[in-house]
Amino acid sequence: MGLMLRTDWKLDTSEEKSGSLFFSVAYGKLYFSNTVTKEKFTVNYRCFSVGEGKGLPVGANWSNTADPSGGFDNVGVAPGHYFGSLAFPCDGYMMGIGASSGFVGSIFGYHVTGGGYSIAFFGMMPVFAAIRMWGKGRAAFPGAGISGGVARYELAV
Repeated sequence: MGLMLRTDWKLDTSEEKSGSLFFSVAYGKLYFSNTVTKEKFTVNYRCFSVGEGKGLPVGANWSNTADPSGGFDNVGVAPGHYFGSLAFPCDGYMMGIGASSGFVGSIFGYHVTGGGYSIAFFGMMPVFAAIRMWGKGRAAFPGAGISGGVARYELAV
């Protein structure tokens, strides 16, 4: 993760629901575990984003924990900062790129019809941690796009 140090925290899976009409609103969960201590925690997030895409100006996407997803590497943390359950709640950013075949993929019998690559940044000024992640899910309509926005992260109870 660039200038960030690798932690023992990894992303196990995620789930999300999002809708768009010229801008996007998404909410979901990130499930983390520590590879050394075996601790686990879940982070709820909400994100408001804008971006550019090809397809209809309206859309709906969703994924659940059974859909394939994960992190490309462990959570990265800025030197001198901490990542763990005590770091939440916090604000941050999310950036992503994705594509889907929407209902067209469903017609051909595909269980998942979309996928994407995202980066979650924890903290705003400064960003204290980040993780690169990927996931597959379902979408209502075909399309592709790139977006970025502000997010709120909170520890799930």
